[in-house]
Amino acid sequence: MRHFPPTAVRSNLKPPWRVLFFGTDEFSLPTLQALNENRMFAPNESKLVETLHIAHPWMKKASPVMKYATLNDLNGYNWPIKRLDSEYDIGVLASFGHLIPSRLVNAFNYGIINVHPSLLPRWRGAAPLHHTLLNGDSVTGISIMSIQPKVFDCGPLLAQRTVEVPPRCSQELLRDILAHKGSKMILEIFSDLSQSIAAAKEQSNEGVCYAHKITQSNSFIDWKNQTVRDIDCQYRALHQTTELRTDWQGTTIRLLDMLDIRHKPDIRTDVTPAPGLPVYNKADGSLWVRCKGSRAGVEIQEAWKNPGICFYP
Repeated sequence: MRHFPPTAVRSNLKPPWRVLFFGTDEFSLPTLQALNENRMFAPNESKLVETLHIAHPWMKKASPVMKYATLNDLNGYNWPIKRLDSEYDIGVLASFGHLIPSRLVNAFNYGIINVHPSLLPRWRGAAPLHHTLLNGDSVTGISIMSIQPKVFDCGPLLAQRTVEVPPRCSQELLRDILAHKGSKMILEIFSDLSQSIAAAKEQSNEGVCYAHKITQSNSFIDWKNQTVRDIDCQYRALHQTTELRTDWQGTTIRLLDMLDIRHKPDIRTDVTPAPGLPVYNKADGSLWVRCKGSRAGVEIQEAWKNPGICFYP
């Protein structure tokens, strides 16, 4: 990534702002797009971004942010940053995944603000979107907070917006909804950045919970202790990045497409299957597995499409 020459320090801290953006993935991208489109196309009287550069870690495969930056000729820094070559008013971070050192936070006139997809202090950490769905939350939101060095998601809140989680929402759909909401909130804050920073409020000490990084262990189903709705939440949170898994006769089995939880089995058995025991429905090619809360007659059982395809070691 190439660098750029230093610019003169500006003393009047009013918009348009000089911005350094920290981000990598699909959640980051709408905020970067909003900042860049304001810089390029907004009339002078409504321009909020004067200059825009990016900070990005090295990756084997180009991230959505790096692809966009390349197409739009946005210069910047490789992460970690050893020295800033320009003066910036504000840093904006969205789904960056790296702790920011004190020397870097303090190098910005207004510090660094973070676009976070939860209602902090709920779901601090690496995977708030996944844990929102795993937990079955009906309400989530976007928090804009000031970064504090050496900690994740604990800084003062500049703004929060509540968002209802759509019924049977997937992780990618929730990500896109919140990412676009966050991009609009950043521009609103930029219109009166000094006041927003000054009015920031400390996070509550109540309701703190952590969204730890998702690992393969999160994908395993516990048929005895999970209900149909528990597994549905697990599926919607994880299936777009990894398959759900189960142990079957000493082998780990991966499961692909899940039927809608409103789908009812058209099968009959002489005995109630044990939790975790699959029952094949030849009529429609589906496979049913009993889980917690299922009744004899198996009308409230878990369904998986096309067993010949979706069950493989």
